[in-house]
Amino acid sequence: MSIYADQFDVLVTTTLDKIRPVLRDQISNENALTAYLNMKSRVTIDGGTVIRRPLLVAFNDTVSSYSGYDLIDTTPQEGLGWAEFTWRQHAGSVTISGEEVKKNSGAAQLINLLQAKVDQLKLSIADDMNAMLWAASAGNSGKDFDSVPLIVKSATAVGGIDPSTYTWWKSPVAASTVDLSDFDGIKTLNNLFNTVRLNRSKVDVEFTTQAVFEAYEALAVPNVRFQNLKAADLGFETIAHKTAELIMDLDCPSAALYMLNSDRLEFVQHADSWVSPTDFVRPANQDAKVALVLSMGNLITDSRRSHAYATGIVTA
Repeated sequence: MSIYADQFDVLVTTTLDKIRPVLRDQISNENALTAYLNMKSRVTIDGGTVIRRPLLVAFNDTVSSYSGYDLIDTTPQEGLGWAEFTWRQHAGSVTISGEEVKKNSGAAQLINLLQAKVDQLKLSIADDMNAMLWAASAGNSGKDFDSVPLIVKSATAVGGIDPSTYTWWKSPVAASTVDLSDFDGIKTLNNLFNTVRLNRSKVDVEFTTQAVFEAYEALAVPNVRFQNLKAADLGFETIAHKTAELIMDLDCPSAALYMLNSDRLEFVQHADSWVSPTDFVRPANQDAKVALVLSMGNLITDSRRSHAYATGIVTA
């Protein structure tokens, strides 16, 4: 009896179970944004009907100095709200035909075939997710994951909170055009960086395009100290901007730069569905077997004003 008939399911299921943990890590580390968040322990696991995070919307008014027998204010405080983000789903498939199995008879050859197909799927998932995470808006009729531009730059509601009503939910934007054809552009970026700092937040990573990265690099290299660039250890091209790391990403929107506080940004994976393979199933009318690889998650923030952005950057 052939391996396709009696050993295929057991062999493939066992192989997928072994590959899945590696696949999850590889997909997270394939792209600069998720790799950086993973390094900062900001790739998290959650569940529930929505992704819900508490927000600080006002300070605690009971805080004050005192002496001796002064009464300490115990007035109950509000000042906390909630942001709610929708789960988004993502899928890919692995298909192996009966012909492929017969041409790769033997357990070792079949495992190599499956590994090649999984590697192809891994690169495709990582590429598609990165494109979603840098898209101007949630594509595919709003089914795509929320993106950095949507979270940081969008004027629409994010996390169920409308920034036109709650202005404290807005991200700072560069006060003027960033012109990196001379050093004035760096001064503008520094001002934006400092503005976020005054919001009691700290930018630690920035993303931009190749053109903007190279324009900044050309101006800044003589004055930059290449120390503690953690993203470089992850295999990504990076350079320092003040105390943050500037990374280029080909999917970043043209002529834009995003300043992010990774402590206020989170890539959430569903506890029951993240790079989760289904069983291989044979369609009734095909000599093949198909398994789906399913994921549910989203990119979220609990403080939009902790991030900032500049668009329309001039590079020459």
